[in-house]
Amino acid sequence: MSVVANPFDSNRSQNGRPKRLSILLLLGLVSAGCIPVARAALYETDHQFANLAGMGLGMLASLLIYAGLWRMQGRSIKSHLIFLVLPVVALIAFSSLFRFVGFTGETLPVFRSRWSTPSPTASAGQDAPDLSATDVRSTQFLGNDRSGVVLSEQFDSNWDKRAPKILWKKAIGAGWSGFSVSQGLAITLEQIDEQESVSAYRLSDGSEVWKAKFAGKHFQALGGTGPRSTPTIQGDKVLAQTASGIVACLMLQTGEVLWQQDLNALANTDQASSEQAIAWGRSGSPLVMEQSVVVPFGGKLNDPEIKSLVALDLLTGKVQWSGGKTQIAYASPMLLTIQGVQQIVSVNEGNATGHDPSNGNVLWETPWPSKSNGDACASQPVMIDDRRILLGKGYALGSKMIQLNKVEGKSQSEPEGWAVETLWSNTKVLKTKFTSAVLFEGSLYALSDGVLECVDPATGERRWRGGRYGQGQLIIVNGHILVTTEDGRVVLLPATSEPTIGGKGPKEILQVPVLEGITWNVPTVAGPYLLVRNGEQVACLLSEKGMESDESSSQPRSE
Repeated sequence: MSVVANPFDSNRSQNGRPKRLSILLLLGLVSAGCIPVARAALYETDHQFANLAGMGLGMLASLLIYAGLWRMQGRSIKSHLIFLVLPVVALIAFSSLFRFVGFTGETLPVFRSRWSTPSPTASAGQDAPDLSATDVRSTQFLGNDRSGVVLSEQFDSNWDKRAPKILWKKAIGAGWSGFSVSQGLAITLEQIDEQESVSAYRLSDGSEVWKAKFAGKHFQALGGTGPRSTPTIQGDKVLAQTASGIVACLMLQTGEVLWQQDLNALANTDQASSEQAIAWGRSGSPLVMEQSVVVPFGGKLNDPEIKSLVALDLLTGKVQWSGGKTQIAYASPMLLTIQGVQQIVSVNEGNATGHDPSNGNVLWETPWPSKSNGDACASQPVMIDDRRILLGKGYALGSKMIQLNKVEGKSQSEPEGWAVETLWSNTKVLKTKFTSAVLFEGSLYALSDGVLECVDPATGERRWRGGRYGQGQLIIVNGHILVTTEDGRVVLLPATSEPTIGGKGPKEILQVPVLEGITWNVPTVAGPYLLVRNGEQVACLLSEKGMESDESSSQPRSE
């Protein structure tokens, strides 16, 4: 009597050898089946967590299935050799065809064909406006007032009628810095070999004007290479901070270095020790107020003497004061007026604080969980009115709204202070990871875990949810939402709080593919110019009123 062999029965034998297949193969198939379940369960919490769970289960499933098929071969030396060689051959073939570019903001690896080449650079022709009669400016991170709201009479937002033109485009060194613009120059930071460079390009044609280089290089496998902060322009001076801790003051037109300070040396540490705590590189853009330059300070991991902020003299670079007692995060200090009192608001590791601008003393603090060597906070505080401030963060934390109230002093020994109240907290909205929320006409707009979203600041409730653009950036320009996507597109939409059918956001006016590669940098609008960059390329788009559309320069692309 013949018996049909059951392939999932490890007790059956073939040629006298046990197959030992069932349990490993079944576990591998179960693990593979759990991938979509795990991703679906975590996707609304945090896209990175969902991706990590999916990749972990995928690796486990692959190993189990491979081990199960290995055991299936019994004692055949030939089969075992084939099983050993095949993965190696596949890996060599893949590596010969593709090169690793980096990780997205959601920890997905990005590969590019080894034969792919960047799109050709573009040069300005006769289309660049004459800058001699006016000085278009964007002097610091997120615009002239760090709010992310830009008003420019020269910038044409009617992209449905006149698409912007790519005026010039060129290669640039690594880094996630944005641009500041004044006197016809666009200033940014970039990595050039083993040096971090403050670089000036002519706004009209992209030609290099000057570079000032400082020794230092920051690299983190997930975060990439190069400087992170955006320079600040104050009159004829540029203030810049490198990722490795150099703060410098330079002349705007020439790049002459007037002074420089090494924050690590001031904090009695070095870059390697500092980056055990500040793993992603110093990212704070300098805040200039009167004769002071304020930047996040920081220091060694678990240093009991650590300071959150330091103020340097604008003319000499000498230390004026240091304040706060918590490790730094990746936001930039903001000068806000709260109930008539000017304060420097700083988002740090584990809290947010308000500081007296004259001496750095802490006026108030509120908990805001983060780890600067892990689930870091990079979002700017958003001032809603003279009492309310929004704090936002990725990694499934979301946002909370705090309200600050003056507390009258009871006596000379107990002077007036501040009380902090949390009005609402919501882990499902405004999960701003590399970006910040922007307040416009009573609504908050943001890329929340990569998805465009509008939220009511009074309640924290979502008004609508729109397209998915990845961990890019968002600003508001002339009443329009301008998004730079993580994959290098520029998208323009109306800034409206009214949802469409199904609770969706507004329809895109236009999207333009501009850059190749991972794009985390904040865009800059100055006059009719839009500057976008990443760690490989920079492009200047011209969106001038009255300009005729040139379809050969920029083509809309639909998803």
